[in-house]
Parts: sequence; C-alpha cells; structure tokens
Amino acid sequence: MNLLSNPVLTRELRGRIRGWRALIILIVYLSITGLITLLVYAASGSSFSGGPNDVEAGRGIGKAIFITVMTSTLVQVCVITPALTAGAISGEKERQSYDLLITTMLSPLQIILGKLTSALAFAMLLIFASLPMAGLSFLFGGVSGTELLIGVAGLTATAICYATIGVFWSTVMRSTLAANVMSVGSVIFLLLFIPFIFVVGSMIIGAFDNEPGIIYIYTVGLLLSAHPFIALGITEATLSSGENAFFFNVPSNTGDILVPSPWLVYLFLTALATGLFLVLSVRLLRPVQYEVRRKKGAE
Repeated sequence: MNLLSNPVLTRELRGRIRGWRALIILIVYLSITGLITLLVYAASGSSFSGGPNDVEAGRGIGKAIFITVMTSTLVQVCVITPALTAGAISGEKERQSYDLLITTMLSPLQIILGKLTSALAFAMLLIFASLPMAGLSFLFGGVSGTELLIGVAGLTATAICYATIGVFWSTVMRSTLAANVMSVGSVIFLLLFIPFIFVVGSMIIGAFDNEPGIIYIYTVGLLLSAHPFIALGITEATLSSGENAFFFNVPSNTGDILVPSPWLVYLFLTALATGLFLVLSVRLLRPVQYEVRRKKGAE
C-alpha cells in the first residue's frame, strides 16, 4: 500500500492538526526559541566591543544566534518527539480499539509507519518553523550553508530516531503515561550516560594525561558520536576552525590519524537505531499466530 493512502496516516494527521494541542505546542515552541534567541542577541550585541557595525562583531553575533537556535531546537526535539509517538499504540489499548486495529487488512508495518509518519510530519513542522530564526544569522555572517544543512540533517535524524523509540515503548507498555515516562526517560538516560562513561573511562585509563592511541580515539569517537549535542557540537567546532566537513585529522601517540566527521557517524548510528526499534515495534505489534498441528494418522 502507498504510504500516502495509508488510512492510519490520514486519520492521525487530521486528528493531530485539527486539534488545539498542535497549535499550542507550535506557539510555545516558537515562543521559547524566539525568546532565547532574542536574549542571546541582546547579550552578544553588548559583549562585542566593536559594536553592531563591526564586521567581526557581526560574525560573532551571527554565530551566536545560529548556535542558540539549533541548540534550543535540538533540546525541544529531544523532549517533544518521543512524547508525540509514546501514545501511538498504547492510546489504542486505552481506548480499547487495539484489537480492532490489528484485525484490519493493514499489516503491522503499515500501522507503525502510519503512526510514525504522522508524528514525524508534525516534528518536521517544528524543525522547519525554527529555520527562519536560524536564517537571521546569515544577515550578520559567520555561518555557512554547509553548517545549516548539517544542522538540519542532525535535527531530522534525531527526530526520526527518537520518534521510533517512542513507538517502541508504546507497543511495549499498556498505558500512555508509562510509555511517555519510558520514552523520555530513555532519551534522558542516553544523553547523560554517554558523557558519564566518557569521563569515567578516560579518568580510569589516564587518557587526559597522555596522548591517546588509535583504538581509544575510534572507540571514544564512536561513543561520543552517538550523542546529538556532542556530535553536532564537535562538527560545528571543526567547521569553524576550517576543517573539512566530512573528515579531519586527530593527533595520537602514533601521529595524526584521519577520522570521519562526527555528524556522519551520528547519522549512521541513528539509522541503525531507527531500523532496530522499527523492526522490534513491528514484531511486537504482530498478532500472535497459533499453529494447529495435526497428528499423522488421526481420523
């Protein structure tokens, strides 16, 4: 079945957009982002001694606005996106329409994709609604189109991955509240666990005092690239220093080694996680099929 003709997608999109909840979320989302951007602009304008007419000051203001908008959008995507999909299947169980849903002609994959796509459509609306504020940075300078494209790619990958996490917990839990707690809790745990493991592991092996080896660099790089803020932050820092957008050199105890840019690794890891949670959700949604075995020779 074509995804656009999926009845679950049509019903979910109409129900989500026509309600007041979507409008309220969009207003609050843009208000928070706009207020933070305005405060950063005011603080940045007063911190540069050259004033707003100075070229370097303008570039600094543009960079500050861009980083603020992208960081604020990423924070809200990490919080809102899992909550959008946490009630996808558990809500059907609470309304006692779950049995009717799985007995339709739709396959479990079509049901999951319909629920997931409707939530992602609203999540993408939130992301693209904040881009005009990020575009203000181009008026001041200091930001390239590559940085904007990488930021949008990172936000999109984060929204897709965390939405599938919400769908997964929605198929596991029987109540929307429990699914919300587990979805948002899983995201918060991931965001806090990765830096904790990095700091503790580096202190144990003494990597802060000595030049790291190749194995350590690739292992830690893979770990940190799974964190959206760290991966996109390192990418922004390397781009600001004039490094390539796809790879750069890292010093080690055996010399400089070439490593891929963290945003590429992050996209790869989120794609793997999205596929894994999507497969698990489809398997959990599939109705139980009982096999009737006939005994040979039975009359």
